[in-house]
Amino acid sequence: MTEAPDVVDIKDDAGYRVAMATLNKQSRPPVVLRLLMSAFEAYRQSRRIGWSRPWNKYGINTFQSFRLAFPADDNLIDLARAVLDSECADIPEDADSFIQDLLSGDDLMGFVFVHEFEEGSKRFEGATLSFGRKTQRRYRDRLDLIVEAPVEGAGIGEMSRLRVFVDPYRGVKPPLWQTSVNAAKSASVKTLYEELGKLSHAWAGDTDKLWDHWTSRYIDYFGPRRWPLGNTPFYVETSATPSAFTQD
Repeated sequence: MTEAPDVVDIKDDAGYRVAMATLNKQSRPPVVLRLLMSAFEAYRQSRRIGWSRPWNKYGINTFQSFRLAFPADDNLIDLARAVLDSECADIPEDADSFIQDLLSGDDLMGFVFVHEFEEGSKRFEGATLSFGRKTQRRYRDRLDLIVEAPVEGAGIGEMSRLRVFVDPYRGVKPPLWQTSVNAAKSASVKTLYEELGKLSHAWAGDTDKLWDHWTSRYIDYFGPRRWPLGNTPFYVETSATPSAFTQD
């Protein structure tokens, strides 16, 4: 197969496959791999391929990623349901039906992403509880619950907001439903936030839970913590473990 050129502009599926093969070989200089990965991710993002969504990419620095296993991690499903029940009473029927079908399905899979987020002049730190399906690897359904606290100087404030994205795969259409909630006084959101903080520590050195690819070295929204916060509930990301690139 022909390798991707040093200057890349992936325009179709054939170019996408060539880029994937070239990335897997890891035979190009780091600067070229970074350019190629940028084009690769842009192509995926514009078509919502795999686990790719804009709210996990732009303004984000993800410093920990964990893969969930069910039924061992079913408590996170319960916590997600509690948050949705208490904070999303106005959710449309079609979005609610999608959520119920997703969370009760035998093909459920999930991740936890711990991140820093810049939104204009504001900074946040938090975590994403992300659900999808094992089937249809290239065209994933998604449900994301994002809990965050504001960064205040060298510290972090109280958990303050919840963002929810209900996004069954619909091509390039926007999410079926999304919301942002002031969750400072929400008991259910606080419980989820605290649990994700505990798991950030408990799973930090667990190779069965850590989800790392060598490709993270070439993706702008993965990296070590940038803001050293003295009172953060989250663990600092460990160095990535190289692995085969099986992006979908």
